[in-house]
Amino acid sequence: MNKLAKSFTIIGLSALFIAGCGSPEDSESTTDKVPAAQPAAAPEKNEEEQKTSDLKNKEEGLIRIMEQNIAYTVNGEQKEETGFLKYNDNQNYSMYVLSQYELTAEEPNKDVLMWTEDDSVFMRIELLPVDSEWTLVEENSKAQLAAVGSEVKETQTPEDPFFSNAWAMETKSESDIVTTYLIKNEEQPLKLTIFTKERC
Repeated sequence: MNKLAKSFTIIGLSALFIAGCGSPEDSESTTDKVPAAQPAAAPEKNEEEQKTSDLKNKEEGLIRIMEQNIAYTVNGEQKEETGFLKYNDNQNYSMYVLSQYELTAEEPNKDVLMWTEDDSVFMRIELLPVDSEWTLVEENSKAQLAAVGSEVKETQTPEDPFFSNAWAMETKSESDIVTTYLIKNEEQPLKLTIFTKERC
């Protein structure tokens, strides 16, 4: 798997998993890949956004702090950055987002976690119905990848418990790499499609 994709997945999705479960624990992710960039300045929140986020969390019956440290390892070096809680009403979830990423709604039932330094590097997040027909979801995912590149192949999933029951395929088109993960979680199945660039 390419360096940028694995780092993007581990850092971004460990934060999603924690927020989705309402756990107060820090995310511990290990990877030998290099993150795309150093964090940019944290976005400022106005009072209205803060109140809206607090209200949504109360409605969900969860108590979450607005910032949380997320620890991960890159090339054997332990790093820690602050993730900021973002609520997404498009698919009704919240997640901690590192400052160099932006979470936005793309269309109904699809959101994008984008790297702010290069908007061609992003992850599409789709929450799937619990009763999804996995064979059909896999076939559709392969067809979507085949539309990008002619060779679609299986790829490794990150060594993280979040991906313990995941299906992963990827394809390439020139320097673009598209990787799809289907996370067969009983409580909340998830489809992630990561668009990255090939790196040296």
